[in-house]
Amino acid sequence: MKKPVALSTLLATVLGGIVLAGVAAAALAGWLVVRDLTRELLGQRAIQAIGRLEQGLREHLAQAEHDVTSLARLLEEGRVEPTDRTTLAPVLQVLLASHDELTGIGVTTVDGTVTGVLRRGDGTIEPILQPRGTEPDPMLARRLALARAATGVVWAEPVFGGRLGEAVLFALRPVRRDGEFLGVVAAGISVGRLSALVESLSGNGEARPFVLLGDRVLAHPLLRLVPTGSRREPLEPVDRFADPALRGLGSGERLASYPGTAGRAVTVVRVVRTDASSELVLAKEIEGFGARPWTVGLVVPEMVIHPVLMPLRLFALVAFAIGLVAVAAAVAIGRRLARPVVRVTAAVERVSSLELDALAPLPSSRIAELDGLARAFNAMLSTLKAFATYVPKSLVERLIKAGRPDAVPSRERDLAVMFTDIQGFTAIAESLPPVEVARLLNAHFALLARCVEEEGGTVDKYLGDGMLAFWGAPEKIKNRGLRACRTALAIRRAIEADNARKRARGEPVFKVRIGLHRGPLLVGNIGAPGRLDYTVVGDTVNVAQRLMELARERFDATREVAIVASEAIAGEAQGEFRFVELGTLAARGREQPIRTFELVGEPIPVAVDEVRPEARAAE
Repeated sequence: MKKPVALSTLLATVLGGIVLAGVAAAALAGWLVVRDLTRELLGQRAIQAIGRLEQGLREHLAQAEHDVTSLARLLEEGRVEPTDRTTLAPVLQVLLASHDELTGIGVTTVDGTVTGVLRRGDGTIEPILQPRGTEPDPMLARRLALARAATGVVWAEPVFGGRLGEAVLFALRPVRRDGEFLGVVAAGISVGRLSALVESLSGNGEARPFVLLGDRVLAHPLLRLVPTGSRREPLEPVDRFADPALRGLGSGERLASYPGTAGRAVTVVRVVRTDASSELVLAKEIEGFGARPWTVGLVVPEMVIHPVLMPLRLFALVAFAIGLVAVAAAVAIGRRLARPVVRVTAAVERVSSLELDALAPLPSSRIAELDGLARAFNAMLSTLKAFATYVPKSLVERLIKAGRPDAVPSRERDLAVMFTDIQGFTAIAESLPPVEVARLLNAHFALLARCVEEEGGTVDKYLGDGMLAFWGAPEKIKNRGLRACRTALAIRRAIEADNARKRARGEPVFKVRIGLHRGPLLVGNIGAPGRLDYTVVGDTVNVAQRLMELARERFDATREVAIVASEAIAGEAQGEFRFVELGTLAARGREQPIRTFELVGEPIPVAVDEVRPEARAAE
């Protein structure tokens, strides 16, 4: 069976869908009108962005060239010696601190001695010191060889920096004094910092900038976040890179002409993504940073709308706002019309969980059908409240869930039973008006019933000033004897607190006697077909009553609450509660007397005069 659709959802879908369809049609027409203009402006802005990217790169890399040139001149003029680390280190730190894009700068002498500083990813600067005589580094040897053959600043191919975990691009400047080659000054820019620079130069907008060195990715916003590379492969190949647009360059559609790019030496490639959306890769080659040219470019969504197209953006925002208002209005109307039905549904759900006390009658409605439904529900609610007053709540829940009157047939169960009585109640009742007696009894039974229900018990009936309750039916529960003991102690605490309040008001106090037993009982619907009573029948009830009478006989009136339990109860609660053995009780119809115990309270170290039952009764 298909899940039904809510009325408010249906109305919102229909009304909102009609309005949205009209707004969408108008938006599509506007888009078609300005599409060509969008492509033209997109091309022009992309070319301008590539130009700014190229200019910014040259300016920042020129600063690196200036740094190595300045340091090399200091060394060549003898103002700083390449081997004087005490003087050289502060100069290196000043140069690195003044150029945020630099990752490191240092001096390598012809004998392999390295003095430098390195900027970590967290911004901290640490020294790099490699003394003479250590194992030669092939990377340093290549750097020295490249600088020895150069006359000015030269850019080396990127190499993997083990300290940083990513590739580093170096600007090298040889150091010569009186024609003698002393070493090389190297300023390094990591791929991550170069990627951050490229991203900032692009404006951090919807376009993704990149720099390629041949078929390898030299800079990309993704490399700023997740460094890649290894000693064997310092730069990530384009065909394995995470950006799908760069991966698709080889198979993309090369556009011979694109609006705004004519005469700009810019190539345009359309790459179709896996989600069927297309992106444009606009690229331009630049030279001056090594033997191979760099490819600088942008990845731009083909149909992106830039801020210069403010009228179209404004139109889209207005259309979107109209759509939202339409949907909100449809939802409001749907909820308004469906509110009475939702209220009835919520009330019925509360009835199913027997939350009757907190459920108020449904208000009347101007719609005849809904008004009739409300009146019928209110009549049902009154009937259920009356029904729940005379029948245990757990039994009502089971009957409602089962949906048939034979859901609780009579059967034998092992139950824990509690019998309570108010000692001397007859004398109290004779001294008070009947209305006052009823009030006191109702308050007393409400207190007892609350304690029983909190431990999962069922109140069977009230017998004059006494109460019969049991655990283990209609729903099976474990630890029935323990629950009965906890309930008895809870009743004792509640009675003592209630008696204190009664003394303060000048009212008579109650002396309660409780008997606890456990054993087999017949439980279920018992009575004539037209008048059934859910109750328990059996000798276990008689024993519980006899234990209650023993509590009344054994303890004087100074004891506000006395609790006597059978050996079956005490055996199950061994270790959980403290008992004092009272002796044996002869019960009618039993050959063996019953060992009886007073339930004293929670366990404490066993006193000498206390005797605990030796075995725990089975469930």
